[in-house]
Amino acid sequence: MSAPEDDRPSGGDEPTWQESDEVVELEVKRPLDKVIPVRLPSEKWEELRLEACELGVGPTTLARMWILEKLGQVLLARKST
Repeated sequence: MSAPEDDRPSGGDEPTWQESDEVVELEVKRPLDKVIPVRLPSEKWEELRLEACELGVGPTTLARMWILEKLGQVLLARKST
């Protein structure tokens, strides 16, 4: 895929767009904008940390995943009644 001629620098420099370059689409996710502190006993934090490590994610990511999963279940159950 070639870039339009006006994307190329003047003066004989190498073009900024190479024939091997390709256009890619990126998915931009909404930033997380709320932070909630959660207090856990040390042994529960360690259990969460170990489980997250097994799954290849961070402990706070796993906690967020579980909270959102449970919230989804609660909302679905509420709609069913």
